[in-house]
Amino acid sequence: MPKGYGWVYSPKPTKLTKYEKEEIKRGVTQYIESTTNLKEKVSRIEIKAGRVYLYHLVEQFYTEGAEFIKPLIAGKYAEFPLGRITFYDTKGDKCTADWQRHSGQWITLYEGNLENCIKFMDQEGCTWFCH
Repeated sequence: MPKGYGWVYSPKPTKLTKYEKEEIKRGVTQYIESTTNLKEKVSRIEIKAGRVYLYHLVEQFYTEGAEFIKPLIAGKYAEFPLGRITFYDTKGDKCTADWQRHSGQWITLYEGNLENCIKFMDQEGCTWFCH
């Protein structure tokens, strides 16, 4: 095996109860409402498997006869993942801010607590998340 290659340990996200999901969703919504860039971009928040997915709507322009893979919302918007926050504990002290590449692969851009992940997504990581 060439030098530098090998197994990389990747911890699994924490399992969240229904109550914890509601609390996290409320907290994430409050943090996003206090940001400058993300509050305009995030249209929906979804929590699945220890991760908070942030979605945004993109207006689709097309010529007559164009067909889309996904059905359009209100006849003109498509929904895409903006980013996600992965929880490694239920308190939000260990989180990562992740961005999805065009290939569908997620990459971690920042590690910290929940508040700092959202701040990163809004400020330093805005070239990734606020495109």
